[in-house]
Parts: sequence; structure tokens; C-alpha cells
Amino acid sequence: MFTVTVKGLWAHRRRLVGMLAAVVLGVGFLAGALALGDTLSANFNNLFASANAGTDALVRSSTSVGSGVGATRPTVALSLVDTIRSVPGVAAVEPSITGLGEIIGSDGTALGGNGPPRLATYWIPDAALNPYRLAAGRAPASPDEVVINRGAATAGKLHVGDTTTVLMPTPVKVHIVGIATFAGADGLGTSTMAAFDLQGAERYIVGPVGGPLPGSAAAANQATGQASGVVVRARSGVSQAEIATRIQRVLPPGVEALTGAAATQQAVTDVSSTFLTTLRGILVVFAGIALLVATLSISNTFTILMAQRSREAALLRALGGTRRQGLPVEGR
Repeated sequence: MFTVTVKGLWAHRRRLVGMLAAVVLGVGFLAGALALGDTLSANFNNLFASANAGTDALVRSSTSVGSGVGATRPTVALSLVDTIRSVPGVAAVEPSITGLGEIIGSDGTALGGNGPPRLATYWIPDAALNPYRLAAGRAPASPDEVVINRGAATAGKLHVGDTTTVLMPTPVKVHIVGIATFAGADGLGTSTMAAFDLQGAERYIVGPVGGPLPGSAAAANQATGQASGVVVRARSGVSQAEIATRIQRVLPPGVEALTGAAATQQAVTDVSSTFLTTLRGILVVFAGIALLVATLSISNTFTILMAQRSREAALLRALGGTRRQGLPVEGR
């Protein structure tokens, strides 16, 4: 009977292989979808943790418009930097100014695309608060100088000493004085980054409140006195929770201080609630469809196998097969 069974399987090997392939592909698709979702979540955790590694407290507006990664917050007064610097336990404090800016490559096309952000930011001089590290060149020292990330430099064939344009959205001609890396990589994921000095960031990223469009000629000689937020590094021995509590006491209404860990967790949650959850849901739906197709294929295969097995059993019974050999008494 063992020989008969093996020969039967070999005779219908394509059906057997097809059934096994349906099972493997269906289960593999589901496992791959879940693994991809978890991998992306872990990558975002690492990215945000690296970005906020040296930040013990973040000061920002407590008002938020929208939710998730699309949420926006009003700016805070740049004068808060001096106020926070006087708080006991503060080792360093810097404004955080971040917006959108497209770097133009050497061929005249904008770098980046749909999905990853194209960032324009202030180059924070404090190394612990700045997640980027210079790989070549120097930090910007005037409003028309920028540091760009290595990924953007490679994609745009740009080098230290080149002149290019950053769309803010109006064109701003800049000189590249430095190339930077992020946690040893070419950038924050696949996003691009152009970092100005404080004066340039105020002019081109924040823009005068109630004044000309950021990056325009009218705004070129104006400063805003505003920042996206303020990042703080605590002295050794002072916990994040303690420094955030101390800072909160000196802040005006409408401004909040939260720990670096809380800021990181909120950023991860925002990405998960908008992007990762949707992507994981789409992948699981496709995996479910694959499992359904596999189930139908296996069901049809077993139906055919049972019909053929009944005929084979009847034939073997007629030839003298017994119940001990796995054959039904009725010969079905």
C-alpha cells in the first residue's frame, strides 16, 4: 500500500505541488504582510529615537490643527530661548525651525518625490541637540548658505561649493557649504534636508508673521522672532520629567513642555495612526484574499482527491485489499 500511495502521489504530482504552493503562498503572504508592518514600525521608532536622542525636553505650542502627521502647530516666540536658558538644570537650549523646501539638483529638477518629506530646517549648532553630523564642509554662517544631507547631494550630484536653489516655495539661491549624515545614514529615511543658519531659517522657513511670503524679496531683510519650537538639553543628573516640569512653570499660556521621550512616542503614534495602520490594513486585505484563494484551491483539490480515492479503494478491494491496509469495507 505504501508503494501504491507513493505512486499515486507521483502520478498526480502537479496537483500536489499546486496544493502545497497555495498553502505556502497564502500563509507566506500573510506572514510577510505582518512582518513588513512590524519592520516599518520598528524603523520609524529608530528614526524618531535617533532624531530626539539628545533632546530632553521639547517646548511647543499646545494648540494643534489636524491630527497625525498632517497636524500643524502655531509658532512660539523666539524669546522663549532666553527664558528657558535661565531655568535651573538646563545645559543647552536652541530654537527648532522646520518647514518644507525642495532642493534643486544639478540637472534643474527638484529632488525627492511624493511620500518622504522635503525638509528645510535650522542647523542647530549644539551637537547633542542636532541629529545630523557634518560629513564634509562646515556649518552655514550666513542666510544664503546651507548644509544638505548626503542622500540629496548624491541624488542631485551636488557638492560642497556648488550653488543651487531651494524652493521655499519661492526660489532661494543658496551656496552649499556642508554635507551631513543622519545617524550614519545618508539622511532621515529617504527625505531631503536643507539646513540654514538662524537668520536664514527665520527669513525663509518661518517668514514674517503677517508679512511677505517666506522666501520673497520683501522678506529677505526681515526676521520673525518666531520658531517652530524649542529643544532643550538637561544637565547631567536632571531627568527629562524634572526638566520639563521646571520649564513648564516659566512658559506663557498656550505653550507646553514635554519630555523628549514623550515627543518621540507621539511622533511614532502619529505616523502609525495615519500611514502604518492604513498600509498594514491594505497588506492584510491582500493576504486575506490570497488565503481565500488558497482555501478554495485546497478544497477543490481535496474534493477531487476524495472522488479518485473512492474509486481506487474500490478497485483495490476488488483485487483483495483488506481493512488493515486502510481500505473501507464497503469498497468506496
